Amino acid sequence: MCLSRSKDAIRSLDVKDRRGGVRPAPDPTLALGNSSQGKALVTDPVSRERASVAERARRFLAARFDRKSQVGIGLTVSVAICALAIWGFASLLDAILDNDALVRPDAIVEGWFHAHATPNGLAIFSAITQLGSPGVAVVVVCVAIYLWRRRVFLLLWDWLGAILGGLLIEQVLKASVHRSRPQYAAAYLHGHSYSFPSGHTMESTICYLLLAFLISSNPSTRPAIRRAASVVAVVIVVLVGFSRLYLGVHYPSDVIGGLLAGLAWLAVSGAVRRFFVARGGLLDAGWRRPSVQER
Repeated sequence: MCLSRSKDAIRSLDVKDRRGGVRPAPDPTLALGNSSQGKALVTDPVSRERASVAERARRFLAARFDRKSQVGIGLTVSVAICALAIWGFASLLDAILDNDALVRPDAIVEGWFHAHATPNGLAIFSAITQLGSPGVAVVVVCVAIYLWRRRVFLLLWDWLGAILGGLLIEQVLKASVHRSRPQYAAAYLHGHSYSFPSGHTMESTICYLLLAFLISSNPSTRPAIRRAASVVAVVIVVLVGFSRLYLGVHYPSDVIGGLLAGLAWLAVSGAVRRFFVARGGLLDAGWRRPSVQER
C-alpha cells in the first residue's frame, strides 16, 4: 500500500514538472528498483566491458567447435594435432641432440633388425620402401594432373604446397641436425645423406594421408571407399617406416621424427586450406563452388 502511494506521488510530481517546464522525474519503477528491466541494466563501465569480453569469448569458443564451418571443429583439431606433433618432435630432437638418451635404444633396435634380416625380407621391404620414393613422386604428379583437369585449383595448390613444403622442411631439418646414418646403412644406400628425420616416412605421411583426405572429402566418393582410403593410407605409412628400420638405413627415432614432422606440416596445410575454403565460400572442402540456389 505504501509503495503504491509513493509511485502515485512521484507520477504527480512528474506531471507538475512537465507543466512547469522542469526536467521530468525518473521512471518510478527504476527509481524504486522494483523492475526486472531496471535490475538488468548495467551502469558500471567496467562491468559492461567484462560482460562484452565474456560474450565475445563465448562466441569464439562456440565457433571453434562448429561442425558445419570450415574454421570450426576441423580447424580446432588441426591446431591441436599440430601443437602435439611439434611438442613431440621438439622433445625427440632435444634427446637426439643430447646424444645420450636415445643412443642405446636406437643401437639395440638397429642391431636386432640387422641380426634377423633375411634375403627374402630384404627383397620385400626393398620393394615396399619404393612407395616412399619414387612412389610419392609418381602419386604427386598423377594427383596434380587430376586436380588440374577437375579445375579445383585451391586443392591443387594445397596439394603441391603441402608436398613441396614438406620436402623443403625435411631438407632443412636434415642439414640442421647432421645426424649420421646407422653403421649398416652403407650396405643399402649409395651416396651420402643424413639420417634425421626419415625422409621416406615424412614424405609418405604427407602424401598418402593428404591423398586419403582428398578421396574422402570428394562428394562423389562412396562411404566404403572413404574408409578404405584412410586405412590404406595409414598402412602404407606404417609399412614404409618399418621398411626403413628393416633395411637398416634409419634409427627408430628417425622414423618417429619423420612421422611427427609430417603430421605437423600436414596439420598446418589443412588449417590454411580450411581458411581459404571458408574465405572463398567453397563447398565440400573445396571441391565445388556453390550453385545459384545455394548462395
